Amino acid sequence: MIFASDLDRTLIYSDKFLQSFSGQAIAVETGKYFSYMTERSVDLLKHIVSKAIFVPCTTRTIEQYQRIQFFQNVVTPKFSVVSNGANLLVDGALDIGYNKKIHKTIADECAAGEVVLREFYKLAGDQWTQPIRQADGAFYYCIIDRDKAPLQELADFSRWAQEQKWDISIQGRKLYLVPQVINKWSAIKRVAEITGDDRIIGAGDSLLDMPLIKGAHNSISPAHGELYDQFGKSGNFLFTQSSGMIAGEEILNKVVSWLISE
Repeated sequence: MIFASDLDRTLIYSDKFLQSFSGQAIAVETGKYFSYMTERSVDLLKHIVSKAIFVPCTTRTIEQYQRIQFFQNVVTPKFSVVSNGANLLVDGALDIGYNKKIHKTIADECAAGEVVLREFYKLAGDQWTQPIRQADGAFYYCIIDRDKAPLQELADFSRWAQEQKWDISIQGRKLYLVPQVINKWSAIKRVAEITGDDRIIGAGDSLLDMPLIKGAHNSISPAHGELYDQFGKSGNFLFTQSSGMIAGEEILNKVVSWLISE
C-alpha cells in the first residue's frame, strides 16, 4: 500500500501552529525556517513506514524539501514527490524520464507561462504581492498580503486561468500559479507503476491536493486550509475533527486504521 501525503499544514507545521499547541513537538526542519510534528505523529509515521510505502508529496521545490532534515536522516522515503508533482525523486535522484514527460505535456496542453504571467501582472501590485518566483522551472509563486488582495479580480483571473489549463491556489501567505498537468496524483501514479502497488491512501489540505484526494482509494484532509474552507460542509470529503497540529495526528491515526483493515 502507498500512503501519499502532503507535508506543510497536513503532517508538518510552522511556528504559527506551534503557538497554539500545548503538547510535545519535535522539530523536523531547522535552520532559517522551522517546522514541527507532534511527538505522537512522529511515532505514528514511523509505524506506518514499516507497513506501507510512504511518499511525501509537496509543493516545495527540491531544495526546499531537502531542508526538512527529518526526511533526509530519520524517515527516509524511497520516493518523494516535489514541485507539486513536476518532479519525482527516487532514492534522492531525479526521475528524468518522468520529468521530461511532464514538461512535454505542459507544452502540448497548457498555455505558456509567459501568457499567464502577463495576465496576472494586470492585477498584481506592490501593495499586495511580492516578486513572483519560478519553482524548479515548473510553476510560479509569490508571497501576498491576503488582506489587501483584490478578491473579485483574483476570482475572475482564476476562471480565466482554468481555461488556459492553469490553476491558482492560495496557501497561507503564498499564491501559486500551476499548470494543471502538474499535480501530485500524476507522480503517485508513476510510483504505483514502479512498485506495483495499486492501493493508495492520500492526505492533503489545499486545492492543489485535490487530484490526489480524488484519485486515492481512501483520503483524509485536515479541518483547516483551502479544501476545508470550500468543502468542509459538503459531505463529499473526509475531514479530521481537529484542526492545527492535532489534525496531523488524527490523519496518521486514520491511516493506521486503514492499514489494519486491509
